[in-house]
Amino acid sequence: MKKVTLLAFALLLSLGMKAQEVQEITLQIGSITAPAYTVALVKTADVVQDAMKRKLKDANLKTKNSDGYLACFEQVVPEIAEGPITLFTKVEEQGKRKERTTLVTVCAVSSNLTIDQTALRLNTKRFLEDFVHYIDKFDALQKMEAQQEELKKAEKNLKSAQASMENLEKDIKSQEAKIADKKKEIAKYQDKIKSLEKEISSLESGIEKSNSKRAGIEQDINKANNARQAASDEVERYRQLTQ
Repeated sequence: MKKVTLLAFALLLSLGMKAQEVQEITLQIGSITAPAYTVALVKTADVVQDAMKRKLKDANLKTKNSDGYLACFEQVVPEIAEGPITLFTKVEEQGKRKERTTLVTVCAVSSNLTIDQTALRLNTKRFLEDFVHYIDKFDALQKMEAQQEELKKAEKNLKSAQASMENLEKDIKSQEAKIADKKKEIAKYQDKIKSLEKEISSLESGIEKSNSKRAGIEQDINKANNARQAASDEVERYRQLTQ
């Protein structure tokens, strides 16, 4: 099992190395026949095309679509030549879905006799070889930029959440202060209630005493009424005797 795994790994490694090997071909673009260089990459065409556009843009090169190629006409490409050249680049998918690769083709031509054609071809090949490594850098750059955007969003959301938390804490403190004030008011009312309860208790005690006195006074009234009635009866009796 271990031998099979190692064999499969070696095969994949071999295919990967072969896929990224730059090869020289002869290219026909319109009326132009010139040497060109290609490389097959195990990457999606969209990523590779975006990387090529970014590389040319970073080199301040103006591009134009021509015969299916992204071309830079009569411009200085420092990596390839000091004088003006025309650079053709093409990115296209090839192969079946599961075995699909992206083929990159680069061709540089110049009618300027002062430009060394041998150096032009070597530098064009080196340009494509460097581009193979640039794609990984571009891919990482794209991911970094995407993460930077996510970071900005996260920082913005964090700032918003922190502001909301600060406002919430202010509201809580304000509510706590109001609760404290209400508790003070309750304490004042409780003291007042206790004072009123004492007054009520004192008044109720006075009523009980008054009720006790009233019972005694009622007895005195009854005695006085009885005495008055007796005296009145005696007065009436004596008045009749005097007639």
